[in-house]
Amino acid sequence: MAKLIFGGAVLGAVLLAGCQTGGAVALRDTPVVRDQPAQNPSSLERGLLVRGTVDKDYDNVLVMQDDLGERRYLRIGNNTRYFQDGKQVSREFLAPGSTVRASYDFNNREQIAREIHILSTDGESAPVQLPTRSGAPIP
Repeated sequence: MAKLIFGGAVLGAVLLAGCQTGGAVALRDTPVVRDQPAQNPSSLERGLLVRGTVDKDYDNVLVMQDDLGERRYLRIGNNTRYFQDGKQVSREFLAPGSTVRASYDFNNREQIAREIHILSTDGESAPVQLPTRSGAPIP
């Protein structure tokens, strides 16, 4: 009986040794899961996109005309970020007449701006004073 068990163990070891593959197949130098997933430019991670020209810029609303001629009213919040030439800038650099690309969320009542990319300005690169809703400058 001991010879039978020993013979079965030797036969199993021979079979397993014959089926062994190289270590390069089983081992990887890089992890399977990458640290950063690939960016999808057409995904809605940044919200809906609209491109147009700034008409008016109030303290909490950005009025713009999109490329189709429609007027858009984007709510400006504390989390709205502004970018120009790939760098984050302050809101004062957004002037009426600027061409922008804005991403926003729509909550069935209003469009809330998330990111506003200033593509080109109307010749003004200095910060501008923001008017209030009545049109008067902020003191």
